[in-house]
Amino acid sequence: MNRKIVAILFLIIFSITIFSGCSSDVSYVKIQHLTANEAPQAPGKEDTWASAQKQGIGTANNDVSKVWFTLTHGAISEVYYPTIDMANSKFLKFLVTDGKSFVSDETKDTVSKVEKLNTRSLAFKLINTDKQGIYRITKEIFTDPRRNSVIMKITFEALKGNVKDYKLYLAYDPHIANQGKYNEGYVIKANDKEILIVHREKIYSALTTDVKWKGYSIGYNQVNDPISDLEKNKTMTQHFDKARGNIIEGIEIDLSDKTEFKTVLSFGESEEEAAKTALSTLKDNYDKMLGIYIAEWNKYCDGLKDFKGNANELYYTSMMILKASEDKTNKGAYIASLSIPWGEGQGDENKGGYHLVWARDLYHIANAFIAAGDKDSANRALDFLTMVVEKNGFIPQNTWINGGPYWNGIQMDEQADPIILAYQLKRYDLYEKLVKPLADFIIKIGPKTGQERWEEAGGYSPATMAAEVAGLVCAADIAKQNKDMESAQKYLDKADKWQKLIDELTYTTKGPYGNGQYYIRIAGLPDPNADFLISIANGGGVYDQKEIVDPSFLELVRLGVKPANDPKILTTIYVVDNLIKVNTPKGPCWYRYNHDGYGEPSKTELYHGTGKGRLWPLLTGERGMYEIAAGKSADEYLKAMENFANQGYVLSEQVWEDTGLPTDSASPLNWAHAEYVVLFVSNIEHKVADMPQIVYDRYVLGKK
Repeated sequence: MNRKIVAILFLIIFSITIFSGCSSDVSYVKIQHLTANEAPQAPGKEDTWASAQKQGIGTANNDVSKVWFTLTHGAISEVYYPTIDMANSKFLKFLVTDGKSFVSDETKDTVSKVEKLNTRSLAFKLINTDKQGIYRITKEIFTDPRRNSVIMKITFEALKGNVKDYKLYLAYDPHIANQGKYNEGYVIKANDKEILIVHREKIYSALTTDVKWKGYSIGYNQVNDPISDLEKNKTMTQHFDKARGNIIEGIEIDLSDKTEFKTVLSFGESEEEAAKTALSTLKDNYDKMLGIYIAEWNKYCDGLKDFKGNANELYYTSMMILKASEDKTNKGAYIASLSIPWGEGQGDENKGGYHLVWARDLYHIANAFIAAGDKDSANRALDFLTMVVEKNGFIPQNTWINGGPYWNGIQMDEQADPIILAYQLKRYDLYEKLVKPLADFIIKIGPKTGQERWEEAGGYSPATMAAEVAGLVCAADIAKQNKDMESAQKYLDKADKWQKLIDELTYTTKGPYGNGQYYIRIAGLPDPNADFLISIANGGGVYDQKEIVDPSFLELVRLGVKPANDPKILTTIYVVDNLIKVNTPKGPCWYRYNHDGYGEPSKTELYHGTGKGRLWPLLTGERGMYEIAAGKSADEYLKAMENFANQGYVLSEQVWEDTGLPTDSASPLNWAHAEYVVLFVSNIEHKVADMPQIVYDRYVLGKK
């Protein structure tokens, strides 16, 4: 669609919205509680989270609607409100029966196809066709752009027999405020409309439809919940009005009323607010809401660089996923992923998942924004990191979206990344608040790191040292801009010293692979030739430090600390490719390092603390960045990353060796999407888009 037409459409819709105000809002709600029949046998069996294999994520591209949804296996999975780190559900899915012989779960018994309602928006169509060809459920899903509601428009089709031959049920598994336990569910009538309410603490959800119900029930997970009832009896035989514990709510849809209908899941700080929101969304014009939602995302995409029309759907989807991953209350807090890795094996104890902020991931996300032409978003990310430093005195391993620590490991690359980002954005105003405190911290603690970028081992890492050196050089430039010449010289002196020490501390000449000379993953002692044992996390085992290699050493080139044709770089590439590169059916990919334990032990087992690390698509992107630095094309690596994306254009953390398909690790992984964007731009511009030029000039060109 022509940009001008889209802009005009957006203005028209926006004007209509402004002038019409909130005329569809329900101003008064009369509530009647239907709580006579309480479910017995509390509290139910403990529940888990949903699969991390997301088909898509979505939210309105504004700060008004503070609700996010995720899609898994053809259904809505975690829904977040009022902040992006607060999950409130496991699933909202349909089940189909004939009332006597079978029960079909759309998340398990259908072939699910995902489409975008518009290629440059995060509005989706899910088409779930029963594997036996019996029925089809089509759903359009997006969020109300003016309210805290997720909207579904559903069409049910009987592919065999007639609609009257089937019963359709909607099941909702709430996990309010990041917890499945102690969820209190009950039924109300609000202005004579039946609504299922769930709450815990100060978060309330309200589920309703514009189609009549034949019945409903609220029961305890795997005891007397509606799904257990259906599986046993092929129809809903129990009808409970309330329950408190690990609960599931269920509705029997009256298909004789209509087969195309809308479902709304809304949120609020009170029962009344959630109910009013649900009724207002249900009352509003569907096409108008969808039009505004799409227009807002179109407007964002139209503001990005399009590279003379060469920008593709994965580029735009990646940018929208990154943009959607910012919290709307804590600006600049871009989380790592709207998923909980291996969620089906994770319970209430895992409250963080990947909906946390890692400074490293945020650095890559911000670089993607810069590369695509959205510097405003990148600057908000840097402002968030400044707040984290002011609150903690350094950058913790990861944080909640309010800047408070989640894990407390010290990773020195995460201290350097914000400095490099400040240099790239020319944020000289952040010298006292961000740059100087972090640079001084690096000098005090480095070059040794408590953890390298894989968050497991401590010691001397080539990737971490590359970040430290680059960070100090960038800090020196910002210090000069602030007339602090003494600190500038101190930073440069230390950077130059450590740049010369990198090989001495991390390049072995007595290794067991190739000619014995290569960068190792990490040296536990300041001697890469020492016979020093390191313990691989996640059950990976214990090995001599010289036996473990990692493609992260390429950061030396990407950050301008070493030239691409450095002989030590080339010998290490040879060793790394022989040991941890796999040519999948979708393209080349790499392990994080040999003997990695962070991943599923097999395709039939979830990761529970020990396993086998699988292939990481972002490492394919990093190899492509190296090829560009070496003056070559990255087409092969771009194509591979595009192949790794699923039907919804989502990139995962890890993929299987034999298929290249995603594992149940984090998906989408925002770092992977950021890596694709920067690689895409770098390949077009024939230069590494996020390389700090001042570092390259100093160490590769020798301009000191």
